Amino acid sequence: MVGKKHLTSLSNILGFISILMIITLLLSACSSSNDSKNMVSIGISQIVEHPALDSARAGFIHALKEKGYEEGKNLNLDIQFAQGDIALTTTIAQNFVSQKKDLILAISTPSAQSAHNSTKDIPVLFTAVTDPVYAGLVQNPDAPEGNVTGTSDLSPVAKQLELGMTLIPNTKKVGILFNTSELNSQLQVDIAKESAAFLGIEIIEIPVTNTSEFEPALNAKIKGIDFLFLPSDNLVASNMPIISKIAMNNRVPIIGVDEPMIKNGALACEGLDYYKLGHQTGIMAAEILSGKSIKDTPVSMLKETQLIINEDAAEELGINIPDELLKRATLVKGAE
Repeated sequence: MVGKKHLTSLSNILGFISILMIITLLLSACSSSNDSKNMVSIGISQIVEHPALDSARAGFIHALKEKGYEEGKNLNLDIQFAQGDIALTTTIAQNFVSQKKDLILAISTPSAQSAHNSTKDIPVLFTAVTDPVYAGLVQNPDAPEGNVTGTSDLSPVAKQLELGMTLIPNTKKVGILFNTSELNSQLQVDIAKESAAFLGIEIIEIPVTNTSEFEPALNAKIKGIDFLFLPSDNLVASNMPIISKIAMNNRVPIIGVDEPMIKNGALACEGLDYYKLGHQTGIMAAEILSGKSIKDTPVSMLKETQLIINEDAAEELGINIPDELLKRATLVKGAE
């Protein structure tokens, strides 16, 4: 009799444990299903890896985390680099569309144009695009009419030229090295020409289309300029070591547009912080993922610039930095 009661009790316990296991499995399945439904998938297309664009990407991801979207928890990031190949940006964008990403971040004008041309349904945010209207991404930046918005990195070109003229008195001719394949770069050249007319200086264009052309193009014209201005240009940014070397060998100062250029040998810039630019884009992305419409998300840009000066470059070139500039400048050394 005792044995039967013991077996009955054991059977009940085992039955209870089995029920608990089934409930646990069901709850786990429901939880996994909910996690899958709540997971946000973002495709990031970047034209090339270089410090400015990398900083923009880092700022974007950090902003998403601040807003509750964290990779590995409720966020899946698919980061793709085109390695400077514009055709590859189209392939990347089309893959993101076929994978039905919840949102696409396009870093650079070529990446943004490819994403814009590949989908009219998935929200596309861009950053490090100089002029989205000029690039055909939006018609009205204050109220974007389609599925595309983002942040502009338009550099204050006139301000950069004025900085160069302050550091290099009696400037008459300024060289501009740029990639003819990038709309952003051509736009900045046009702005520089307009500014030069007011400043009383001449712009010497130094066009290139690929890395192999930098050395001959620079050597052909660098002796006839007072300083070299480098616009926001992905090909130029990716080739700073060779540009800095040729310029320094010819004792020609470089005025850049961002801190990475200065850290890679340029003399100075009134630069944008690309991390902050990307962060601003990430805030916009979080708002859109939460239901805000594109038309209510105007294209934005950073208003403030930061004066950055390379002390080692100034010393090597024998350039004295005026006290009024030193007081507000961030000083860096060497070339990284």
